[in-house]
Amino acid sequence: MSTATLEKTPSIKSLEAAKASLRAQFNTLIDNAPESTIMKAATLAGDKGLVAVLERPAKTLSIQARNQIAINKMKDRAFETLKSACHLLDASEVCAILGVSKQALSKKTKLGYVIAYTNNRRKYYPDFQFENNKESSAVATLVQTLGINHSDESKVNILIQFLVQTMDFSNPGEEENVVPRYTLLDNNSAFIIIVRDFRNRLEMGK
Repeated sequence: MSTATLEKTPSIKSLEAAKASLRAQFNTLIDNAPESTIMKAATLAGDKGLVAVLERPAKTLSIQARNQIAINKMKDRAFETLKSACHLLDASEVCAILGVSKQALSKKTKLGYVIAYTNNRRKYYPDFQFENNKESSAVATLVQTLGINHSDESKVNILIQFLVQTMDFSNPGEEENVVPRYTLLDNNSAFIIIVRDFRNRLEMGK
């Protein structure tokens, strides 16, 4: 049976030996530090130079890695904002509301009768699209009018975020009527505006 050899801290019996040991360790750190760190440390006064050498430089990520991290952070913020704007249901809850199986719900989603927000590969169904134990025909009409495919998760997510945002649906001179867009889908005039504005939103995002 083999045993690992443990590195032991050398026994130091005098102050001079302790100083020598520290100098050796510090010299090793200097030898292994990046040139930029050494040049910067040399310009610092007092013990700041020592601290600069001892500090481990922050890891530099590639632009690609930073962009991917930033995208995920934006997705997380968007999902949190959505949760505060409407109630999100899981598949089991929607099946209980509609009285259908998960297979039937999946089919309704593929046909565009029901929309689902995708976050970390999980589906969340905004509750505003269900009423009287049925899915909203207005949502299905909107999806069909916009020509959105259920497999385009990014575009479906944008649509749901767009629908929970508010709009002022009032004529000039009238009192403001600021409500979430999804509450106006049954109004033909508002529906036309929602379709137009969403298409403009997509064009702006290109």
